[in-house]
Amino acid sequence: MKRQFYRRLLALSTAVLLGLSSLFPSIAGATEITAEEPAVTDTVDPAASTDTSNPASADTVETADGETTEETTEPERLEPDAYFEPIQSNDTADWPQGSAVWAESAVVMDLDSGAFLYSKNMDDTKYPASITKILTTLIAIEHSRPSEKVTFSENAVYGIEQGSSNIGIRLGENLTMEDCLYGMMLESANEVCVAVAEHISGSVDAFVELMNQKAASLGCTNTHFTNPNGLPDENHYTTAHDMALIAQAAYNNATFRKVCQTTTYCIGTTNKCGEKRWLSNHHKMLPDRDYTYEGCTGGKTGFTQAALNTLVTYAERNGRRLVCVSLRTNGRQIYTDTTSLLDYGFNNFQNYSIFNRKTWADAKMLYPSLYFGQPETVANLRPTCTVTLPAGMDLSSVETTCNPGDGTLCRSYTYNQYPVGCESIPDTAIQALLHSEPTNICKKSGSAAASDLGNSAKETASGIFQKILAFVAPVGTVITSFVTSVFTAVPWYYFALGGALFLIIIMEIVLAMKKKKKRKKKKPAKKKNVK
Repeated sequence: MKRQFYRRLLALSTAVLLGLSSLFPSIAGATEITAEEPAVTDTVDPAASTDTSNPASADTVETADGETTEETTEPERLEPDAYFEPIQSNDTADWPQGSAVWAESAVVMDLDSGAFLYSKNMDDTKYPASITKILTTLIAIEHSRPSEKVTFSENAVYGIEQGSSNIGIRLGENLTMEDCLYGMMLESANEVCVAVAEHISGSVDAFVELMNQKAASLGCTNTHFTNPNGLPDENHYTTAHDMALIAQAAYNNATFRKVCQTTTYCIGTTNKCGEKRWLSNHHKMLPDRDYTYEGCTGGKTGFTQAALNTLVTYAERNGRRLVCVSLRTNGRQIYTDTTSLLDYGFNNFQNYSIFNRKTWADAKMLYPSLYFGQPETVANLRPTCTVTLPAGMDLSSVETTCNPGDGTLCRSYTYNQYPVGCESIPDTAIQALLHSEPTNICKKSGSAAASDLGNSAKETASGIFQKILAFVAPVGTVITSFVTSVFTAVPWYYFALGGALFLIIIMEIVLAMKKKKKRKKKKPAKKKNVK
């Protein structure tokens, strides 16, 4: 009897426990999500209809009239409000659609064409934090030599915000400028920025003025700096658009490219420190890092409580070079979003060359007639020009417009009224144009605009050559047209081979004549018969 009682009691307890477990959700699979490294979830569409069959997403409420209505509640999401803000580049007709990102402001820019492939609130002012050091480093490279000694003042060592990024430099310590470049870009050392500013300009204020002048010269219109390191200041701000322009100018400098993609660097012993200092790049998309990205060639990280996470990332693939700028993102999602944006830029666009200085230089080597051109013409001084178009498009879809600027002549290329490239003719070329015959370079578009330069250059060279020959003889026009066409159409090595062959023929003739003379001299005289 006791055994049956215990069995019934055990069965009843089991039934009660099973009933209670169905009333409470299981928490065995719950995970903690930190603010620093939020989990990546599927995109939530706030406009999507709620499933009323799920009691967690809809509540039934009885009204005073006895009717029932459903009160819906949005599911909890990880994405910030900025994730759902519009992406301006997506509004362009026939333009590849970019994905949403956590950043409040972001761009992807082609470094060769200058085209902004992705733009989200790119003209909104934000705090840049330590990506400010990109401009500081560029100015330091342009105004100093790597071997110069930088001495750290009391203001440099003790004047920075307590607890901010530093590499422990001591008062009166000397570093080379090269060491300083790596200290700023790899370890984001704030005291190094101050010391560099004082070394180059004499004071931080004078250096900051130089920074703002440089930013303005690069085309930045919504940027103002108050310090060289990016520490918080309400008057220290920039935009994703302006930061991309600064990043582009910096990346065009070979020394900067070398520094920004270096993963580790060693500062040797100094006058104040007998130990080596090893620096490590903070960018986590470089090789062998947490968010390694194929083709990443460096960049700069930034963070303050006011700015949140900021990031500039360079990448190269298949001959194309991109930069991604992301401002005000909370946590490491900034790396995930940057990966997505760079993939978008590489996978959906291609570059076309409007004019290539290297090709032009090769042409001058191949065709001797081009040497007769004027030393300063649009063709000779024109920089390399590239446009970026959606994959599958060609130059026939590009429109060209010319606009005079301050001392320059600007040529813009657009696709469905969206800028895809531009170029500026320098002052020296404009002066040359003022003393030459007018051209129609501003009236062409598409593929015609891409080919008119080479033709005009050859015409200029031929014109000079024609004038010379026309002065020599009345029949100069006929001779000139023939000679010019030959010089323009035939590569230089044909002339070299022809000249060598001509010399060989002359030498053979000369040798043959010498041999003939020698034979005559050696011919024996006829003996006379003596009787």
